[in-house]
Amino acid sequence: MPTHSLRAARSSRILFCLATLFLFACSSVSATDVVLVEEHWELHVEGPDAARSAPQVTMVMSPTEDVEDDFFLVTLNHWSYPNFSAGGIQLQRWRSEDCLEVTNSSNSSAMHQETETVTWVQRISLVNGTLKFEVVSGSSQTWGTFGTDGELSLTVPTYLTRLNNYRPAVSIEQSGISYAGNRVASLVLKRLEWQTDDGEEHFLVAPIDIATDLDP
Repeated sequence: MPTHSLRAARSSRILFCLATLFLFACSSVSATDVVLVEEHWELHVEGPDAARSAPQVTMVMSPTEDVEDDFFLVTLNHWSYPNFSAGGIQLQRWRSEDCLEVTNSSNSSAMHQETETVTWVQRISLVNGTLKFEVVSGSSQTWGTFGTDGELSLTVPTYLTRLNNYRPAVSIEQSGISYAGNRVASLVLKRLEWQTDDGEEHFLVAPIDIATDLDP
């Protein structure tokens, strides 16, 4: 990809982050508290290698503006903690540099379809001092439907009283292809949704491909 195209892609990403940060900054001073946030993701894979569990994707989502306290990882097509295992999906809870808890998908198959599209939703919710992170509404050719009946969820006590400090820039900057990026056509944040304590639901359709600057 030409240098100017890479620069344009990165500029678009920065503009998106700034616009969304402004949106949540406005909500943080409003009378309502954000109690649920969803990120809707879509991954397009071309030519995966099941023998090498390639590609491997690692997603990050935090309830705050950084990754200093509790935050969460989703690993696709591999489990990385406490030991590496090929295939499947794993959820991890981290605090600073320590992994405190994991849960694994029931299907541990490695991607093997010639072309594959994976869609899923990463959700953080807050209820009565409890923080819940989950993957829901997942679909792929390899794993079929996943994230149903609380299969992929972690629940922890928290001091947080609202999610107004959530920043999508954390997810965009920290997530990506951790191995075999040449086998990924795109990794797109399709949509953001959030709910406030007054019952109002809000959304932002903001497709941004965080894999656009991968080498072919």
